[in-house]
Amino acid sequence: MGDLSSLLFELSSNERMTILENLRKEELKLSHIAKRQDITIPEASRHLQRLSDAHLIQKDLGGSYHLTSYGELVLRQLPGVDFLLGNRQYFLEHDASHLPHKFISRIGELSLGSLNKDALACVAHAERALKQAEEFSWSLTDQVIASSSTIIEEKIKAGIKIRSILPEKLVIPPGYNPPHDVERRTLPIIEIRVMVTEKEAMLGFPFLSGQMDYAQIISKDSKFCEWCRDLYSFYWEKAKPILSFPNMIS
Repeated sequence: MGDLSSLLFELSSNERMTILENLRKEELKLSHIAKRQDITIPEASRHLQRLSDAHLIQKDLGGSYHLTSYGELVLRQLPGVDFLLGNRQYFLEHDASHLPHKFISRIGELSLGSLNKDALACVAHAERALKQAEEFSWSLTDQVIASSSTIIEEKIKAGIKIRSILPEKLVIPPGYNPPHDVERRTLPIIEIRVMVTEKEAMLGFPFLSGQMDYAQIISKDSKFCEWCRDLYSFYWEKAKPILSFPNMIS
């Protein structure tokens, strides 16, 4: 643990982190680093020595500094921490502990997601995403939205693949008629919200109390979408196939 503490200490400096990010883009000499960061040569030299001692960077025979392969791997782990830090208040109020470990270790792939706390705006965004889907639309949710039925039927007629994972006991809105030809599966408990199309993805976690929140993290970023597709596929494999609409509580 002592080595980890030492590494985190080196990364805690804004100047050293900026040096690492610059060296990630290109090799630089001491004078160029000092000039780029508007610091003195002695100050830049001290930072470079610390990073070298931590084996994060290395100087070549020509006097240029570059990341070590170890340093590159360390930097690749930081987007996840940066994502959590940027959404700290959200994760203080929401429970992501049920996520499989392999997805927590990849949480940096969500770094380009944007949090939308407006529930109505998130519902409207989901409907727009469904309308714009041209290949598929997958949803994992604890409820159905009656207004989406017509859109789903139109998409199915157009050959769009629709999948839905729902709770085994589903509370439905009055008068709701489930669209036909939707691939449906059920889980005993829905602990997360996911919607994925070939163009974008939406993701939401429950409050610490267990109550589902309608705030969503949204992105069209390819890594974000891949993470959500993989997570959906994980739950799809766990879910139980059904031939008809699940038992409904009205």
